[in-house]
Amino acid sequence: MATFIGIDLGTTYSLVSYLDETGRPQIIRDSAGDNLIPSCIEFVDNEAQVGETARRNLGVPNRDVVARFKRDMGTSTKYKVGDKEYTPADCSALILKKLLQVAEEKLGKGEVGEAVVTIPANFTNEARTETLSAAKKAGLKVKNIVNEPTAAAIYYVFQSGGELSGNFAVYDLGGGTFDVSIIKVENQDITVLSSEGVNKLGGDDFDEA
Repeated sequence: MATFIGIDLGTTYSLVSYLDETGRPQIIRDSAGDNLIPSCIEFVDNEAQVGETARRNLGVPNRDVVARFKRDMGTSTKYKVGDKEYTPADCSALILKKLLQVAEEKLGKGEVGEAVVTIPANFTNEARTETLSAAKKAGLKVKNIVNEPTAAAIYYVFQSGGELSGNFAVYDLGGGTFDVSIIKVENQDITVLSSEGVNKLGGDDFDEA
């Protein structure tokens, strides 16, 4: 039976998880033992290399490295590498393809079922559509896309054993984006009352400042 996977497609790092035999989510580590995959792509002889080596070469002269493209999803931005151009969706597809490979190494070829992908709460409709397009291009079957603060709230409720009740503020401060959601929890029922965010406010911006 094919296994559901969950993907956090992050601005700076991404990861993939699966549901184990007890129904609990488990993060999948890659062949190097890392659970976080840098959302960086280096193009070497027209071959895309995703991960830690690309991250280390980010900003190094004469290296074709693309990163932080998630913040440009839904825009007309393009990245020129050699004689080729890549859109944010093209780059996201390469990251998602890498995550799918990591999942298949753990679960087996053909054993990965549908995927749930988290996105910033403030993503535009265009950015959401491009995320779905990138996932399809990567070979993923997407069951749903979920706002990142909502995903955090769902996991927190799951961890609490469904004993929560009341209104909560959920903050998602990442490497590139900042989102806040106000949720109402009644046992295991979660209602998102409001969700908003800033597309370019995160760790990268703090570092630059």
